Amino acid sequence: MPAIAVVDNRVATEQAHQAGQDAWWVYLDEVLGQLRLPYRSVAPDEIPDDVPVLIVAAPGAGPTDGLEQWVRAGGALIVVGDPGQLSTLAGVAAYEAVPDGQVTPVDVPVWSYRPPTALHAIGGRLEPSDAEVIARWQDDAAAITLRRLDAGVVLTYGVDLWQTIVRIQQGYAVTADGAPAADGTAPIDDGILKCEDGMALSFEHDRAMPPGEPELVERFEHTYPPPSAVPMFDQPQADWWCALFAQSLWWSAEQSGAVVPWLWYWPAGVDAVAHMSHDSDGNVEEEGQAALDAFAEADVKVTWCHLFPGGYSADLHVEITAAGHENALHYNAMGDADLAVWGWPQVRAQYAWAQAVTGTEQIVSNKNHYTRWEGWTEFYTWCERLGLQIDESRGPSKQGDVGFTFGAAHVTFPMAPAAEGNRLYDVLNLPLHTQDLAWAGHAAVRDVILDGAQAVHGVAHFLFHGPHLYLRPPTRRACIELAAEARRRGMPWWTAGRINEWERSRRGVELSVARHPDGLEVRARAASTVPGAAIMVASERRSGPIVKEGEGSARTVDRFGRAFVELTADIVAGDNRWVITP
Repeated sequence: MPAIAVVDNRVATEQAHQAGQDAWWVYLDEVLGQLRLPYRSVAPDEIPDDVPVLIVAAPGAGPTDGLEQWVRAGGALIVVGDPGQLSTLAGVAAYEAVPDGQVTPVDVPVWSYRPPTALHAIGGRLEPSDAEVIARWQDDAAAITLRRLDAGVVLTYGVDLWQTIVRIQQGYAVTADGAPAADGTAPIDDGILKCEDGMALSFEHDRAMPPGEPELVERFEHTYPPPSAVPMFDQPQADWWCALFAQSLWWSAEQSGAVVPWLWYWPAGVDAVAHMSHDSDGNVEEEGQAALDAFAEADVKVTWCHLFPGGYSADLHVEITAAGHENALHYNAMGDADLAVWGWPQVRAQYAWAQAVTGTEQIVSNKNHYTRWEGWTEFYTWCERLGLQIDESRGPSKQGDVGFTFGAAHVTFPMAPAAEGNRLYDVLNLPLHTQDLAWAGHAAVRDVILDGAQAVHGVAHFLFHGPHLYLRPPTRRACIELAAEARRRGMPWWTAGRINEWERSRRGVELSVARHPDGLEVRARAASTVPGAAIMVASERRSGPIVKEGEGSARTVDRFGRAFVELTADIVAGDNRWVITP
């Protein structure tokens, strides 16, 4: 059986939905699903003696009778949100709501890999009565606590982890212009509804200057190219919260000697991935050819997002496809053509147009022109209906909101509102980080984005436009240099289609691990083949692990500050089995 169990919270979920409220805790399925970390659900009144780690993800959903005895016997209990009736067991006396704040993890063994800055959070302050504080709000109040009880532990997140992650990644419904940055760096109040009008991160608290760049001393004049570097969203904050939660799971399992497997994000040996997209704004033949030439020199296959109306010549479309670039949609809702408005009939018609001009029957990727957005998640339902499997619209349009505007470098499945049962959409979100280096984004942001993506082992996404590659030599040069720098770091360039295919194939893998007389038995059941996959298993830093049974290789690696045995193998569709021995 899996070492981790989650208390079934269906009753709490139904009650929330009946009241028209979001059941944020259902997003736990996506957080664990991305890790491919095996777990099972248990009834609210069940205390699983055979499971060492128990997660109570929803308020009031946990068992009470016998739970303290289970903890004292060696169980690890993780409570997220208001502990309610579990407060006494958690060693906290109160819970006071914090609608918006900053949290800093303390240097304790639970966190083997901490973010370099405080993280944006929603949740509540804890008042510890008999617990250690392991993360604090900006006012020094307890945000996460740890209580030791004999052989067991209780770890309590005052932070509403699930709402925090979803809000950072998905923001709020876009119904009007967002408030601009006070320093003039991000005039998002431009009369155009777009993704960042609903962002949750703060211009004041969640940005930083690129390293080595001087602080702004006067109000910034937002012109092109930028006269200087400006503050940027420098950290993938939602990904950091996911990483902290994963660390608390690994640490909790370690306390009882349990072994927890998970699946690395990329093929073995790949630390992080780079992605380059191109928007065909204007559809000018010379500009399209200039982009094609620049990408050839950069040796990068890009996701080429085609903008309605018009299109290049038939010959240039053939060249784009022949060069190995991915044909994608660049949905236009800017009101500059008959079909260029926000709506389902319009996106459906533009999808058919893109199929026709590119000769591509199945287009799986999209980016919205000017990062246009309305509402909260309506657009994802249109993507599902069209067969668009990965969307890369969520990113910046102004110099001062460049970077991890939505706190993410990883691809994830977004959550629907309460009216749709908070289901996960069958559309991957691929975040956008900057546009047109040396023109729309200062050159200094490049390495911050690459560093941030590598820190959480995600994707760094850079967008370029044909007009700037054609008319602006600094931007063309920045594109070539970016391509080389990512390769120097060991980050391969993948199209959105390839990222989509890889992520969906790894999401079809179910892992398990068990003790074996010769070491550990690892099993994987897969819906489709996942070549060169890397299965991670907690290690005691024993050197020289070998694969005794099954095809593959093993080594000890450090990930997130912890030691893991990395099993590298081609996971085939169906059942797979290996035995690893020290």
